[in-house]
Amino acid sequence: MPTGLFYHPDCLKHDMGFGHPERPERLTAVMEYLNERKVFDNSNITLETPSAITIPELERVHPKEYIDLVHTASDRESRFDSDTRASKGSWNAALLAAGSGIKAWQDIKARNLDNAFALVRPPGHHANAEMARGFCLFNNISLLARHITATISDSKVLILDIDAHHGNGTQEIHYTESRILYLGFHQDGRTLYPGYSGYIEEVGEGPGKGYNINLPLPPGTTDSSFLQGLNVLLPQIAEQFKPTAILVSAGYDAHFRDYLTGLQFSATAFLKASKLIVEVAQKHCKGQVVMFLEGGYDLQALAESVYNTLVGLSGKGKPVDENPPDEDPRIGKYLGKLLSEMKKDLKPWWKISL
Repeated sequence: MPTGLFYHPDCLKHDMGFGHPERPERLTAVMEYLNERKVFDNSNITLETPSAITIPELERVHPKEYIDLVHTASDRESRFDSDTRASKGSWNAALLAAGSGIKAWQDIKARNLDNAFALVRPPGHHANAEMARGFCLFNNISLLARHITATISDSKVLILDIDAHHGNGTQEIHYTESRILYLGFHQDGRTLYPGYSGYIEEVGEGPGKGYNINLPLPPGTTDSSFLQGLNVLLPQIAEQFKPTAILVSAGYDAHFRDYLTGLQFSATAFLKASKLIVEVAQKHCKGQVVMFLEGGYDLQALAESVYNTLVGLSGKGKPVDENPPDEDPRIGKYLGKLLSEMKKDLKPWWKISL
């Protein structure tokens, strides 16, 4: 079965304003590059159309008052904060972005697709239940996670977030839940937005204690240290958690050419990460993976990295081969100490071998 790429041109109509980094060209650059590479000329990767989410589905995460606020803000072209606004096209774009994951999941469950990537905007992982922020209106990945746990008894969802910015909205939504586990890799919040969250001591509360895991990476981290952490944590946590699905907030602003962050990943890192995700998912949840576009603002880096991700998801195609900058050796040593500290902190819930 193929990998499905979910895309709708109406997502281009969400307009954050002149000069904003979260711009329609992000999607057009990716689509142009994928067409240049002829990825849709065979049956390995298919172009799919998302469906708009319904209001009852939105209400699994967002209260009706907030949903109405987003709708009104789109009609009035209002601003939520200094970074986040709505335009006339934002409401429909947001419904399609939020609905893309549910449509992808339905197609995977119907065995029409192996896995899927939602190439949509606006992104979602900074939005919490009642607040738009960080370029995000609805939390796309949380909506799919709640859809799965609401419709499949005893299901469990592992959310992996590899955007350079911490997925603070996703963490807040699921912080007291045990059926949805959040695992985040991001730049240390002391050096990047949102700043107040994403630290290793944030492990969840109440029933969710132990089901929130963060690995904050120092600026300058390259492929080797990122992949070291991912290869340690993802397979071992998945082995013990046994998810029904793995959902991924796929941000590409960690690329070394991206101008908003200090991480230094290459496109090859995203290829290797997606291969590992598929391998873990095949072992534990029938390969059921849905990935959502989050950040990524250098257009060339974004296009090449998304392409490499699709190569990893589908197992087909010639990837972009790229080397990251040299990594300061102190970063690897720091990461080793951080993983040792996490192993100790997570011991009540998870066994971690280093």
